[in-house]
Amino acid sequence: MSMKMIAPIVGGLIAAVIGVIIVIFGIVAIFFFAIIGALVGAVTGFILSITPFLGGLVVEGFAQVGVGNANLAAIGAMLGFIAGFFKSVVKHEKSSDGKGDWGC
Repeated sequence: MSMKMIAPIVGGLIAAVIGVIIVIFGIVAIFFFAIIGALVGAVTGFILSITPFLGGLVVEGFAQVGVGNANLAAIGAMLGFIAGFFKSVVKHEKSSDGKGDWGC
């Protein structure tokens, strides 16, 4: 085989390896954001549980729907993990009259 025949094959293999690396990086990034979401949810749930009025109110609300002795940090971590998969990009565009989003 000549070099002219081998060069496209090697180029294709290099492109395939780069593509696999990018896909693996993307999958790792998705789970990284989900884990960060779980951490933020757990911290938020813990802070909510130690507040004098809101913590008890939320625990009583969960008791009303059948969740007895709710651990707010665990619930926050669960919801944060699930929400970590649903990140979106927010775009801010100027309105048609040339003013900003707030009409200023």
